[in-house]
Amino acid sequence: MKRERTNYIQKAFDITKENMILAQPLVIYMLVLSFTLAGLGTQSNPALRLVFLTTNILLATAFFAGWFSMIRQGIFLNKKIENGEFKNAEDRMKASWDLGKTFFPGVGDNFLNITSTSILFIISFLVITYLFYKLGTNFLPNPNLDLNKMYAAANSTTAELQKYLLSLSIDQIKAINLWGLYISGIVSAFTFATMFLFPAIFTNNKEEKEFFLLVPFTAFARNVVFLFKNILGSIGIFVFLFSLNTIFSILSLIFNLNIFLSIVGLILSFYVMTYAMVLIFLYYEEKN
Repeated sequence: MKRERTNYIQKAFDITKENMILAQPLVIYMLVLSFTLAGLGTQSNPALRLVFLTTNILLATAFFAGWFSMIRQGIFLNKKIENGEFKNAEDRMKASWDLGKTFFPGVGDNFLNITSTSILFIISFLVITYLFYKLGTNFLPNPNLDLNKMYAAANSTTAELQKYLLSLSIDQIKAINLWGLYISGIVSAFTFATMFLFPAIFTNNKEEKEFFLLVPFTAFARNVVFLFKNILGSIGIFVFLFSLNTIFSILSLIFNLNIFLSIVGLILSFYVMTYAMVLIFLYYEEKN
């Protein structure tokens, strides 16, 4: 008997639509982050800046620990719905809203694992980006930019930025475009290679406990194995999410035309980000 192929893109959309509670922590986190980043930007004391920076990092990892746990529980809830474990729509709705209760337990269970993995993720990204940047200097043209003028123009008015760009030569513009494509390719490749890193932290066996400093390495190993085993599907999801992000980036230009559209765009962005994480976790859970 031929096995039916799952449409993960549609299924993730349905899970996100039926469990809008999954987007709530993201909305709250972004609101809190706006205040904490404002505090970081106003600090001139190096010690206080370090305190605010550390607070922001820990706040982010605490949020992701709880949010990712909620998303997994939302996927498990969908499996129960598919198995017909709920008698009526009211029971399903109550179970959906109860997902919010799993956020703080998720923080307690996964905070150290998410934090250690996030630190390794950031360090790896910075090291790999730097190494490829140094490699690129051997075969890519040097745009010979005056960094002081470039930063001053970027932080000035739009007219000043356009004036600076018009002052660049054709060779400089070509070099900038080549470097942009090169760096974008590196970032895209790294993003794809670690796409399932955070889902790989979690395990279906609750009795399996790992020392949190080892979790990033075992999660990375599981992530790589999963990618190789499901390479075509992983590429398909990556291309889909990349296309979705590109479309939404273009739409953002329209959303910024007035306040009403900007609010609509902000709400939609929360939904898109939630949907993207649901899709990644769903694919990993069901194919792993």
